[in-house]
Amino acid sequence: MLSERSRSLSQIPLPAHSSCVLPGSSQNLTSTASPIKNQEAVKGRRTPERLLQRQDSWSRSLRGKDDDPGSDSLSPSSSKIRPQDGFSLLLRRHGGSRRNSLLRWCQSRTQGYRNIEITNFSSSWEDGLAFCAVYHSYLPTHIPYSSLKAEEKRQNLDLAFHTGENVGIKATLTVEEMLRDEGPDWQRVLGYVESMYRHFEM
Repeated sequence: MLSERSRSLSQIPLPAHSSCVLPGSSQNLTSTASPIKNQEAVKGRRTPERLLQRQDSWSRSLRGKDDDPGSDSLSPSSSKIRPQDGFSLLLRRHGGSRRNSLLRWCQSRTQGYRNIEITNFSSSWEDGLAFCAVYHSYLPTHIPYSSLKAEEKRQNLDLAFHTGENVGIKATLTVEEMLRDEGPDWQRVLGYVESMYRHFEM
């Protein structure tokens, strides 16, 4: 009678965290799922919330390193020092347009030279003396200005353009276009004069 009752009790499912002593036995039956093991499983499981927290913490640490003013790493923009543009200085000095600023620069460079009156970028340059005067103000040994004549336009232009080429200024103008009946293209003359300014002043 007791053995049947013991067998019936043994068939009743035990709670997960309970222990039971069967009659006639001193052995404790414990659940196979230990509370400690269950806690470790939960702790080791990477839930989405835990992953997000770790990513946020990692991102904050990186931002803190990048924003650290004492960091040795320099951004490309901060490591480069942009040189001041001399042409911008010219524009600010004269407070005008590119054309007027270069015109005033030419006038200041050629002040006191005979047969020179620069008022534009076309007829004022046709005889070549204006080019020669500007070059002479920087390279007096290259231009024998005192011996030049206004009527010798071709010779003056040849001398000016060759002098420029000798010091690295590309001859974007030709003698022929400077001696055209309708006059030279003032924008092309302006471009050549600007190359002179950039070569000597920048």
